[in-house]
Amino acid sequence: MTQIRQLSRFAYALIFAASLAVAQEPSLAEQAAAARSHSASTAVAPTAMGHTVAGDYHNEILGFQIRHIAGWTSMSRGTMNVDEALGREALGLQAGLNQTVSRVFGMHDEEGNSVMVTMVPAPAGANVNLAAMKTVLSQMLKAQIPGAEIADEPMLLGDDAHPFTGVRATYTVANREIYQSLQIVFLNGYGVSIATTAISAEQLHSLLTQLRGSLQWTQPSAQ
Repeated sequence: MTQIRQLSRFAYALIFAASLAVAQEPSLAEQAAAARSHSASTAVAPTAMGHTVAGDYHNEILGFQIRHIAGWTSMSRGTMNVDEALGREALGLQAGLNQTVSRVFGMHDEEGNSVMVTMVPAPAGANVNLAAMKTVLSQMLKAQIPGAEIADEPMLLGDDAHPFTGVRATYTVANREIYQSLQIVFLNGYGVSIATTAISAEQLHSLLTQLRGSLQWTQPSAQ
């Protein structure tokens, strides 16, 4: 299941920063300029990356926490970085990591199901349209994985104060069907993505139900 985990997590990390950079701009030329500018932006501030305690993720700066799922294994940032590098190699893409994206939390079970949280700084002065963000996310995912079936995500994780946008994708990796929920929210100057991956539609529904209970909102503190 390791290869499935690596490729499914990598596919989302690859498009996240680029889709954030272009979702706020109307023209192709402005989109390209935004993507180039954003790719050169500074990384996530260390104080904003949060930390893990006893398997639970806490982010006081952005104001949320995620309790780990019982029986699952937490992934270090180093492990997630290695998985992205191996995913690039397996897909025949250029080596190296996407330095604008910070993988801040991950957990998985032994069957290939996983949850990954990534962050990227929002462009200065950004006013990202969530509907446009979802459209760009879908377009980039289709370009990256042409055979993927993509639909609106019906089980968004947010609430009225923390609106998410997202898509649900189904595609094949290493001859296995993968079901993935890709969701994004903007918090305190950062785009935060939660990618939930499962090996069946039923397990994905169960995981998202558990995540809704595990995701808790707190009062964000100053950076």
